[in-house]
Amino acid sequence: MSSPMICPLCGAAACEQSVVATTVYGDTGGRAIFHCAACDVRYLHPSLSAEEEAKFYAAEFESFMATRSGDDGVWDGPERHIAANELRRQRRMGHLARLLKPKARILEIGCSSGFMLYPLVAAGHECVGIEPSGVFSSYVRRYGLACYASLDELAAADVGNFDLILHYYVMEHLADPVAFLQRQLGLLRPGGRIVFEVPNANDALTTIYGVPAYARFIWVVSHRWYFSERSLAHVLAATGGIGEIALDQRYDLSNHLVWLRDGKPGGMGRFTAVLGQEIEDQYRQALIRARRCDTLIGILHS
Repeated sequence: MSSPMICPLCGAAACEQSVVATTVYGDTGGRAIFHCAACDVRYLHPSLSAEEEAKFYAAEFESFMATRSGDDGVWDGPERHIAANELRRQRRMGHLARLLKPKARILEIGCSSGFMLYPLVAAGHECVGIEPSGVFSSYVRRYGLACYASLDELAAADVGNFDLILHYYVMEHLADPVAFLQRQLGLLRPGGRIVFEVPNANDALTTIYGVPAYARFIWVVSHRWYFSERSLAHVLAATGGIGEIALDQRYDLSNHLVWLRDGKPGGMGRFTAVLGQEIEDQYRQALIRARRCDTLIGILHS
């Protein structure tokens, strides 16, 4: 196992870096997860090469995700993926509603099956997607939306600027999150916003319950970064834009009970009929108040 000389995010010295995990899900190349005490980011070292990453997302991503998501996500086809993510879409719209202008131009980076975009189109917004996955991008184009393989391809098409740029669980995959966000700032119309979500490294299954099976599951070869509130604040400040961070909880008490009992994903809603939705909602809010929820929401503008 090689050790980093500096933090790849903030540049802190090797003495600030420590090993978090030596087992990385999906890795066969001796990689590990490290933690930087200076900026509080966790990161994969060494990261995937450009060639490895391109191959992974073009040909392997859906099957890889299908092995990880249990019953909580469907990655074996766009139609089923859309249906499986409807509650997730509704949760996200709760954060987006106040930022949506009438007839907005919206870009989603990493739009997968397009489940976030189709209702926005139906509501009168103009939507564009970016999706490197061959399976999902083809489906989005068949639906009739412009969909590009990358920001570079979007720029070459010269499609103009946007009122809202969205990306969900994308930034943890990318080599340079600061440059990624700075480039998006240049794509905003006046008054526009970037809204994104990333996993919270300080979620309850890690920091409260310490579930061993979850630790073997959550550190994964496709994620370069694991952000906390502190490390995400570092990224937002480094862009030169104006940012804020909100907190949310995606997974419910039922999911956590299944992790504690069975050591595996797939528990969303499993016990809700018995526990009641009120208990599920109270649990979600308790984790948010304790800052041990599983999702960080970044909002950024110039």
